[in-house]
Amino acid sequence: MTSLINYLWEGAVCLTIPWLFYKAVFEKNTFFAWNRAYLLWAIIMALVLPILDFEGINSINLANETYFFQLPTFEFDGSNQDANFFMSLSLSSILVGLYFVGMLFPLTKFIIGIRSLIRSAKKAKTSHKGKYTLLEHASFEPSSFFHLIFLPQGSLQLRNKVDWIIDHEAAHADFRHSIDKLLLQLVKIIFWFYPIYLLYETELEVIHEYQVDNKMTANYPVEEYALLLIHLGRPKSVNQLAHNFNKFQIKKRLTMMTQPKSKRITKGLYALALPLFLCLLALVSCEQKDEIVEVEIPKAETITEQAIPNAIFEIVEDMPVPYEGMQGWNKYLSQNLKYPQSARDQKLEGTVYLQFIINKEGKLINPTVIKSVDPDLDAEALRVIKNSPDWTPGKQKGKDVNVKINLPIRFKLN
Repeated sequence: MTSLINYLWEGAVCLTIPWLFYKAVFEKNTFFAWNRAYLLWAIIMALVLPILDFEGINSINLANETYFFQLPTFEFDGSNQDANFFMSLSLSSILVGLYFVGMLFPLTKFIIGIRSLIRSAKKAKTSHKGKYTLLEHASFEPSSFFHLIFLPQGSLQLRNKVDWIIDHEAAHADFRHSIDKLLLQLVKIIFWFYPIYLLYETELEVIHEYQVDNKMTANYPVEEYALLLIHLGRPKSVNQLAHNFNKFQIKKRLTMMTQPKSKRITKGLYALALPLFLCLLALVSCEQKDEIVEVEIPKAETITEQAIPNAIFEIVEDMPVPYEGMQGWNKYLSQNLKYPQSARDQKLEGTVYLQFIINKEGKLINPTVIKSVDPDLDAEALRVIKNSPDWTPGKQKGKDVNVKINLPIRFKLN
């Protein structure tokens, strides 16, 4: 549940920052293909980056290239986790439940849209023009979805600018604008609670029309094409998945047709998108990596079977196990660690690396700090480790042995 909540808020961040950057830098450019590519990459990043995790490996690199067994890093933020467990579980469960209920509405709307297109295609009169399928029916308005072009009944017989309409919708198909529509539907389903997807949807629809208008005005008179747009414009979309003549876009489109083209040197601004996306990658996908600790370790001697009873092993066939397993170990640490007030006041954070031995009797002995952060944080980590419950000792060749273990404890303030 926590992972889902983290994914959603990180995705929301990845949608917001690129959008603000687009509005400030790229919106007024006439490089429509570049603007479209930028917005699509922003959407893809928002969907993918929160899934990625480049967290460092929990390992200690020793000076003589000898590796000790290391427990996973325990992160402690000073909160009483067990006392609030059921409350947080209940709240997170409610939030996740509401999220999935809310997701049903855009998902249902998407399914209805797909079924509507399929039903429309089945009831229409079909003909072909090159690679495009022309569908005629009395209930249709000029629109398109991939290679399907929807036309009012009788349009092909009237021939009143119908070739222009077909070319307009064919241009949408050639630019593969329907792929953008489907990607937007995915964003609307996942981020239904965050209305910024409406801004992306509106802007991409306008860019789609800019691209098509640019292509059409290269082949047809601008004035006649503008009159066609005004005549065929509709107050709202016929289907959320299809491209059609929307009246709310007409004024912007007519303005863009007569606007001077952006200078080619302006394309250099798009290079700024790369560091922006890299910063988002670092912000969302890169977790803090454990420090590399260099420790001077004496050269290991060969241990014979006779020396096993007194030897201190680094890796054995059966490693020591904490009391009640790792879950019990984490519970013990969370219940007993206390964030020193002095460290809180100074806002000190960091990872304390400890080393200790689990002896043949399962007792934790000789705990030491091998990587210090702050004397108070070090002392607190040592205090809790010294009071650890007995472990199940490690075994080598079926015999209980002494095993050396490393443990990172990360103190992190909320």
